[in-house]
Amino acid sequence: MNGAPKYKDNLLFKYNKEIILIFCSLFVFFAIGNIFVPDKIQTKATPTANAYNVVYKGKSVGIVSEKESANNAFLLARANIKDENGEHVKIDNNLEYYLEYAKDDQITDEETLVTNIRTALIEDIDSFMIKAYVLKIGEDFQVALRNEDDVKEVLKRAQNKYINTNESFEVDLVRIPYTISASKPVIVKSDNIEIASNKKTIKSSAKETTDSDSDEKKDAETPVETVGISFAEKVEVVKEFVDRDSITSITEATGLITKENEENKTYAVVKGDTLSGIAAKNDMKLSKLYELNPGVKEKRFINIGQELIITVPEPELSIATEEKVIYTKPIKRDVKKVENKNKYNGTNTVLDNGYDGEMEVTAIVTKVNGHEKSRSVVGEKVIKEPKDKVIEIGIKPFPSKGATGNFIYPVVGARVTSPFGYRRGGFHHGLDLGHLPIGAPIRASDGGRVVFAGWKSRTYGYCVDIDHGNGVLTRYAHCNKVLVKKGQNVSQYQQIAELGNTGRSTGPHVHFEIRFNGVAANPKKYLD
Repeated sequence: MNGAPKYKDNLLFKYNKEIILIFCSLFVFFAIGNIFVPDKIQTKATPTANAYNVVYKGKSVGIVSEKESANNAFLLARANIKDENGEHVKIDNNLEYYLEYAKDDQITDEETLVTNIRTALIEDIDSFMIKAYVLKIGEDFQVALRNEDDVKEVLKRAQNKYINTNESFEVDLVRIPYTISASKPVIVKSDNIEIASNKKTIKSSAKETTDSDSDEKKDAETPVETVGISFAEKVEVVKEFVDRDSITSITEATGLITKENEENKTYAVVKGDTLSGIAAKNDMKLSKLYELNPGVKEKRFINIGQELIITVPEPELSIATEEKVIYTKPIKRDVKKVENKNKYNGTNTVLDNGYDGEMEVTAIVTKVNGHEKSRSVVGEKVIKEPKDKVIEIGIKPFPSKGATGNFIYPVVGARVTSPFGYRRGGFHHGLDLGHLPIGAPIRASDGGRVVFAGWKSRTYGYCVDIDHGNGVLTRYAHCNKVLVKKGQNVSQYQQIAELGNTGRSTGPHVHFEIRFNGVAANPKKYLD
């Protein structure tokens, strides 16, 4: 009896581990089996997706059964979207579709779908490209404007800088053949609607002149009429879609094209500068420097610190004009020479100064951006006939080159502007003979040998001294040009220099001295 319980206790203890292992295996089997049981066994059946949720940029605009119906609605809605100017916009964004289940009453009808999509597009209109008029100049420059009227106004402002204010020209756009959206700007005259490219051609047999013939025209001339105006570059206008931010205003576009807000580049003259040197220093032609600085060529001098324009902003659009101008030019008088065998060679006397005539000239001036490029004379009319200048020329041979002992006035037709003797500032050692133009001939007062010829001093300027022998010397100062050399023998009446204004001089004249053994004497006592 006592042995049986003990046997059972031992039996349970012996199989305790096997029993635990069996229970654990069963638990794992049922757990795994429960995970992989099919859905139809676990729950009721889920409905299959039968529709599309239509989404535009994250926002649902409706539910459709077929994508095609949404695409059609998108096209209808997009077709009606225009900007504030009535221009269609370019919409690159597309719809997105997501599968889902929908009952019949949840499907969006076509009208509502179009309305919803259109509302979403209008809310997003700032992100779309819009139609604009793109003005293209040459090969590289372009600017976008809002509409055709803006384009015309910009071009009109550009061309108005170079025409008379009392003339009216308008800009129009003409369709370029065989293109869809490109147009060519043309300039038309308001009074007769004459297109500039078909402007009247004025024929003339007169030769065409250029800037080099500027001596024949007046400085202050104004055009009578602008007979032609056009664009110098290739210009076209293309209607296309652009980013909204690239649209420019009329004022901004005009500034970009004309460069009117950009400043000229200048050069300040320094000591030692010359016009040709300034041109070379700035890598430009001298003619261009003259063109940019009107009046400099005529003045022929510049001052230290003076500012000269060396470059100007080049506009993107150049305007070519043809202007009819009327101006007067002189008809140069002829010179008639009358010989006088009783006067020495080189003794020239004006018997009749005569006068120049005058002619009215009509010309067509071609300009680009206001700068003259050429001119063609189309008409000439004599207003005043010229009268010949008559000069009496002495042909009598000079006397021997030796001194005669008699002295003549070194210039003809002069007045004494300052006599020999004391005057304010000191003693005057000769006669000043003036009231003659620079270049008038100075003659030897008597025959002799040149002992000095050239620049003498700041007082005398260019000077000639002639030794007549026996200690007698004559001096001719303030010359413009010396025509003899030291050591040369000259005859009485022979021209030795030109009257000038060099040295210490207050105007064109010759300072004439007669010296005996170095002492100045009053020339009036010895002159014939």
